[in-house]
Amino acid sequence: MVIKKLLDEFDESVIRLFVQKNADYYIAKWKVMASSESKISWNWAAFMFTATWMGYRKMFLYAFLYILINLTTLIPFIGFILWILLWVGIGLYGNYLYGKKTYETLVMLKTKYPEEDEFKRLVVKEGGTSIGGVVLVILMGIVLYAVLFAIGISAMNTSGYGEF
Repeated sequence: MVIKKLLDEFDESVIRLFVQKNADYYIAKWKVMASSESKISWNWAAFMFTATWMGYRKMFLYAFLYILINLTTLIPFIGFILWILLWVGIGLYGNYLYGKKTYETLVMLKTKYPEEDEFKRLVVKEGGTSIGGVVLVILMGIVLYAVLFAIGISAMNTSGYGEF
C-alpha cells in the first residue's frame, strides 16, 4: 500500500517538509491508514472544497480529472447522483490521494536529487500549499465550462434550435 510505503521509506521530518501546513493532521491520518491497511480516511476539507482543496495541495492532475468527471453531472438525475458520489468519494479518499501524491513526488525527487541538501530544498519547494493553485483550479473549471457552453451554443445554432 502506498501510504505504508510513504511512512516506511521516508523519515517523518521529510514528510513534514513536504506537507508543511497541517502536517500533524496528515501524518496522523496516514499512520492510522497504514496500520489498518485502508485507503479510506475522512477529510472535511477535501469533502467541502474538492477541486480547490486539490489545487491548494498542488494536486493539479487530480483536480483536472475531477473537473472533467464533474462535467458528467450536467446529465439530469444521473449527474446529480454522480456529483454526490464524487463529493463523498473525495471526502473518503482525499487523504489517500494526497498521500499517494506525496509518496510519488518524494520518490521522484530522491531519485533525481540523491544529495540530501538539494533533495530537502526541493521537497520544500515542491510541497506545501498554494493559493495560486486554488486560483488555477478555479480558472480550469471556468475554461472547461465555457468551452462546453460554447459547444452547446454552436450545436444549437447549427441545428436550428437557436432561432426564434
